[in-house]
Amino acid sequence: MAAAVAIVVAALGWWPRFTDFQAGVTASGGFDQWRAERARTRLLATAGVGHWSWHGGAESPSGDVVWDGRHQRGFMRLHGLVPNDPRSAQYQLWIFDAARDERYPVDGGVFDVPPGRDAVIVPMHPTLPVSRAVAFAITVERPGGVVVSAREKMVAFAHAGP
Repeated sequence: MAAAVAIVVAALGWWPRFTDFQAGVTASGGFDQWRAERARTRLLATAGVGHWSWHGGAESPSGDVVWDGRHQRGFMRLHGLVPNDPRSAQYQLWIFDAARDERYPVDGGVFDVPPGRDAVIVPMHPTLPVSRAVAFAITVERPGGVVVSAREKMVAFAHAGP
């Protein structure tokens, strides 16, 4: 009986950490954003986690990327990204891996920025393992994203440095 109680208590203690990364990729509601911010803050406090700023021109969004290569998880924080209509286009994250050909970055997931949101926090969902992240890019793609981007509409870029 005591073992069963211990398992339930442990599961309840870890459940919020697990669900933080399972939140939808759509940067929509307040609760999901609150959970994403909480998980991002915890991730930033972890040793060995990378933290980089977005770069670009005057029209580019500001914010940052937090990436934990050991656990293959991360978050993007974006300010000033133009809201999109998911029926016509979606944003897609690309993770450039030092171990892969730069023509084929890892798909980090598609996401939307709803109207009225100036700031969003989006969990990353890489489709393949990333050996060593060296850069992150956001492009505008067709709904559902693409397998290989032509990178014609790149809206943000973060270089991970040495």
